[in-house]
Amino acid sequence: MKTFITVAALALISLTSFSSSAASVSFPDSLSVTGINGETKFGTHEIQLAEGKNLIELKYHDIFEVNADDSGAWVKSAPLYLIMSSVEQAQYQAMTPVIDTEDEAYDFIDNPVITLTRSLGESKDVTLLTHHQLMAQLLLAKK
Repeated sequence: MKTFITVAALALISLTSFSSSAASVSFPDSLSVTGINGETKFGTHEIQLAEGKNLIELKYHDIFEVNADDSGAWVKSAPLYLIMSSVEQAQYQAMTPVIDTEDEAYDFIDNPVITLTRSLGESKDVTLLTHHQLMAQLLLAKK
C-alpha cells in the first residue's frame, strides 16, 4: 500500500512539474489556433507547446466597418502555419502588425509576418507559411 501511495505521489509531482515547465504561446484575437502538431484545436488563443519543434495551424479573421450603415466586411485567411521551436518554461506572445483597414488585412494575408516575443523580452519577426509553402518546405527537407 505504501508503494502505491509513493508511486501515485511521484506521478502527481511529475505531472505538476511538467505542466509548470511547459512552454506556451498566446495569439491575438485576430489569429485563431485551429491545430497543433496534427491535433485539431478550436476557439483558443493560447496553447501549450511540446518541447522542441511545433507545427501550429492558424487562421486570420477580423471584421472591418466601411461606414456606419454597413454591417461590416469579414476578412478571413486560408490556414497559415507557424513552425517554432520551444524551450522549457518559455512564454511567447505573438503579435500581428497594426491592421486598421480591410486593405491592410489583405496585405497581411498576402505577406503574413508576425512578431514573436519571449517573456525575457527577446523578439523576432516570423513569416507564417501557406499550405503550399509548408508542403514545399517539407518536401525539400526530405532530400
